[in-house]
This record gives sequence, C-alpha cells and structure tokens, in this order.
Amino acid sequence: MALKTVFKNYVYILISLFVAFLLFSFTILITNYSVLSSSFSLELLGALFIGGFTSMETFSLIMLILLSILSGVVVSMSFFLVRRQIDGSIATSTSGILIGLLAPSCPQCAIGLLSFLGLGGFLTILPFKGLELGVLGIAILVFSMFYLSNKVVANVCDI
Repeated sequence: MALKTVFKNYVYILISLFVAFLLFSFTILITNYSVLSSSFSLELLGALFIGGFTSMETFSLIMLILLSILSGVVVSMSFFLVRRQIDGSIATSTSGILIGLLAPSCPQCAIGLLSFLGLGGFLTILPFKGLELGVLGIAILVFSMFYLSNKVVANVCDI
C-alpha cells in the first residue's frame, strides 16, 4: 500500500531509478578510480562499467543490484515523507545505505573501499569474506523500507 502511494507519482520513480543507477555505477567504478582520474574519457568510462559486470561473480552482482534498488526505493520513500513534513525518516534509511555503500556485495571492491577507511583487515576474519556485510546492508534497507512504509500509510493531520 505504501509503495503504491509513493510511486503513483512518477517523480519518485525517477528518483528511485536515478539513485539506484548512481549507487550501482559508483560501486562498480570506485575500484578503478585511479585509472579514471589519470586518463578520463567516456570510452574508458564505458569500458570500465561494462567490465564491472564481467569481473563480478553472479551472486555479488545480484546482491549489488538488490542493494541499489532497495536504496533507491528507501531514498524515494524518505523524500516522500520529508515532503509530508515527517521528521526522522532519513536517519533510519541512511544507515542501511551507508552499510550498502561501505560494504559492496563484491568482496574485492569492499577490500579496496574499506582499506581506504582503515578497515581492510577486518574482512579477512569474516567467514564469507565480506559478503555478510552486504546481506546486513540488505536487511537494514528492508527494515528501513518497512519502517518508512508504516509512516507513509499512517494517518497524518492536514495541519
């Protein structure tokens, strides 16, 4: 019911798709930021983007797509609620999106990004080498989506 309420306006569909594409592209291209910064071209950007699909395992790619789509939906729902002047919805969804960004579904990408933050060795002690952080990010985003759904369908005073 909440998704129907939010996405009956095409603007929120566009926001959701834009955020999903942005997060997906960022995660795929972040591993090659040094190559892009040294010799940027649109042809190189496209090749690295397409190469990201072939270099990832199927499970990692599915998890990345799921994280991106859920993040887009949560951001759209947050924008919807902010427009309705309900406070606190962005703080809930931000944690899931940040975990989804900081621990991409691809362990090789996560090692590079987390070592940038000083946490690269942390992934070596995990049994699935970082994939569990992607699952945690998905779980937090699903929780955020249900939390925001309850706020969307709640009756709000027009004042």
